[in-house]
Amino acid sequence: MVPLLENMKYIGGITMEEQLIGKKFYETMIDDINKHPIQALGEMFLVEQKKERSDLTAIRFAQGEVYFLHHDYEAAIFKWENIEGDLAAWAKKNIADAYFELEMYSTAEDIYKGVNTSEPVLKTEVLLQLFSLYIVETRNDLASKVVKEAVDFQPDYPNVTEVARSFFEAQKDWDSAIVLAANESIRTQSMMWFDVLKTYIQQGVAQSTAPDYFSKVLRSLYNLDQNRFEKMTVALWKNYKYTDSYFEWLKVINKLIDEIELNNGDVWDDLSIYYRDAYAGLLEGTHLVKELSPVVPRLLENWLKIADGELSLFAAASVLSWNEIFPDTVSALVVQDAESLLAKSPRLGGGMESGEKLINSIIQWAESNDLSVGNKLKWMVDGIKDTSNFNLLLVGSAGNGKTSFIQSIAGESIAAEDHSSLISVKDGDDLEIYEITDTDRKSVEELTELDEIRRQRGTIVDVTLISDYLRNNRLRLLDTPGFNGEKNVDSDFHNYLLESDGVMFVLDARAPFTGSERDLLLEIQQMAPKLPIHFLLNKMDTIYSDQVAVRMEDETWDKVNAYFPNAKVFAYSKLYDSKQQLQDLGVFLHANYQESNWKEMRAEKLLAFTRKTLSYLLEKRAANERKCEHSISWNEQMEVKLKGATNQLTDLETEKSENITRSYRLLKEEVKKELSTRIPELLRDCSKTLSENSDFSQVHIQLNQEMNDRIQAFISDKIMPQYFRSLQDWIATSQLEFMQSQQFMDEMSAGFNELYKEERIVLAGDFRVLDDWRRDADRMTSSIRIDNVNILLRRTPSQLILKGAGKLFGAIPQNKANMYNRYKKFLENEDFQDVADMISDRFLTQFSLFEKSLERDISLFYRNSFAILEKNIEQTQTEIKEQQAALEHMRENPEVYRDPITLFEVKLRQFERLEKVEKRRLAKLQGK
Repeated sequence: MVPLLENMKYIGGITMEEQLIGKKFYETMIDDINKHPIQALGEMFLVEQKKERSDLTAIRFAQGEVYFLHHDYEAAIFKWENIEGDLAAWAKKNIADAYFELEMYSTAEDIYKGVNTSEPVLKTEVLLQLFSLYIVETRNDLASKVVKEAVDFQPDYPNVTEVARSFFEAQKDWDSAIVLAANESIRTQSMMWFDVLKTYIQQGVAQSTAPDYFSKVLRSLYNLDQNRFEKMTVALWKNYKYTDSYFEWLKVINKLIDEIELNNGDVWDDLSIYYRDAYAGLLEGTHLVKELSPVVPRLLENWLKIADGELSLFAAASVLSWNEIFPDTVSALVVQDAESLLAKSPRLGGGMESGEKLINSIIQWAESNDLSVGNKLKWMVDGIKDTSNFNLLLVGSAGNGKTSFIQSIAGESIAAEDHSSLISVKDGDDLEIYEITDTDRKSVEELTELDEIRRQRGTIVDVTLISDYLRNNRLRLLDTPGFNGEKNVDSDFHNYLLESDGVMFVLDARAPFTGSERDLLLEIQQMAPKLPIHFLLNKMDTIYSDQVAVRMEDETWDKVNAYFPNAKVFAYSKLYDSKQQLQDLGVFLHANYQESNWKEMRAEKLLAFTRKTLSYLLEKRAANERKCEHSISWNEQMEVKLKGATNQLTDLETEKSENITRSYRLLKEEVKKELSTRIPELLRDCSKTLSENSDFSQVHIQLNQEMNDRIQAFISDKIMPQYFRSLQDWIATSQLEFMQSQQFMDEMSAGFNELYKEERIVLAGDFRVLDDWRRDADRMTSSIRIDNVNILLRRTPSQLILKGAGKLFGAIPQNKANMYNRYKKFLENEDFQDVADMISDRFLTQFSLFEKSLERDISLFYRNSFAILEKNIEQTQTEIKEQQAALEHMRENPEVYRDPITLFEVKLRQFERLEKVEKRRLAKLQGK
């Protein structure tokens, strides 16, 4: 049969491999198409079997195909078993196909894996069948592995790459899909695969792929289609822009642009825009210089290489600005090219817009870093950005009539002759007034509130009102505080000059253009040499005749022109025809101010404010560091003072506690002493109750009761009132001690609050302690009952003898006199001190308990004050730690603050260079 197979390689234009794949091999063996394949092959089998040396391999293989196609898979397997020779491997693969159809997937898998062949087609078919099997079994990991093997082995095999792509996309296995598309792009050079890859990138599924992976793809695409190369590059730029791989991407694209040979005629507008935006973004203050140094110089060089038109000017200015701040980081040849390009530049636009973006990014960065550039600066920047109005700065000596001039235009008493703030007046839909300081922007509801606000130096009063005149003349008035001949131009006034488009100096017709006014104007001209200055000769109504007025106007003109040859003078009076005068003023303003190129100058002014802002932020950094140092030192001193105050208060508490306790103890000792002295006297005095007629058999009982009654009466009638009064005196004395303590604490609080500049510490004693003591004194002295004491009922020898004698002899009359004398003598001579001590102890028990609580009660008076001091000590210690951490952070990482400002400086210089180009262009146009 081998010769037969060799002769049947191509039949009907179909290759042998295609016949075997489609199980159509049997068709090559049947000549009679009218016979059923099974019949024809059966007959052939019988004929071949009868031969002496028969070879039934091909017939059996063909019969297996027919059975398979008729779904008799078991018969097909039987026929394909034991096939040898060239068809053996195909037969094994077909057996696996049959088991696959029988859904015996495990058996089919084992057989597929057992097919050992060197034929590329068969091997690929086996891999694809295994792939299908794994798909059916949802064993996607194995399916992915097998289809990748098929692609790697024979990527040109029909549909194998498309099958793989569809599978990867269905499984959202984007990493594999990207690898397939990239490899096929490079291998086939097919635009279809490049476009597929670009689609993946645009979908955002390529962000986890390393940027360097696309280098070969981009090189290949550049050589094929430069338009598609640019689009692919832009897609990748978008893909990595907001990822951690952004810097790596910039390195990759820079290296690629370095290596490819660019043609002079190539147009790279889209890519150039991305270079521009990338450079601008890197300088937004979110990156340190050490991060940018390896990237930016090559970024600028390549940007300049591919940029054209206006973008090339931005690129050139960026190159020069970066190299100016970081010398020798950009190639000298590139710097020369940039300088040459700017020198030959014919035009430039968008300066104002770029300046706005820069100042806004600086403000945003500052606020995100807990810095504030101030409301005043923001207000001024907004005023410069608003080109709908001409900003006219009104300057003049105090009393020259600026107020009446503004009122004649605005129709409202907005300004005042004596004010220290800047007052801005412009047209709007309604009356709105705001008070603006560096830290606040507050609405002013009534005009009456302006009097106090206008006197606050450095404040801005922003007024919007309905004014046809201001609207028609597109005018905003900026009224500065009047100069009195002693004031120098300060930093606020310099900012006002930057805010304005022109200066109108108001002169008093009675004494125009004094020496101090001349000196002031010369200083203003030196500070703002390009700012047009003209004059309003005010109060012309004070001149007594028209001839004198004309002469005064001419003389003023002569004085002014000696120093300001381009200046014009407008004569003004509040008594002139208002309507005609305002019309003339409008013509004057338009001719002498608004025909100038003031709008073009706004971009330069905005950049000047930007430079001032950067200087301010740098100063703020140093000021913050000094502030931290001062705060740490001040808080450390305050901590010492607070701890010292705590120690002083502790000493005061100890002193007052000892005084009050000692005073109470002395009071108690006096009572105890009186009880110890008077009780024995009372008991001895009971002898007077005896007589010879007393019943001496019961007299000891009667005397014992009498003694107890006398003790109770003595305590209730004398000791208790006396003790109550003494306690009230003691409480009054204690109150004085507490009041002295409170005075001391008040002085201490005032001292601390003066240091803190706020009511932060209020040390107040708790005088409720005295109320508690008063209640306790009332309770302890209101009513007390001393239990009867066995005074004469004790078993002492003397008492036993007396009681025994009384019972024995007391009934005998002749012995009564004897018993009387013996009892009387006993009572008068008895010490009774032990009884007095016992009574005293009983009486003073609750007063002793009260004494034990005194120290605790006294501490309650001071407890809140100690808590306040301790709280402030802890707060001070916390502030010290926070400031130390902030200072350490500033000193350890100065670049976190310094670098963004440096990068903003780079961008500022870029725009300043571009502004010079624009000014040069305008100068040429005006020269023409």
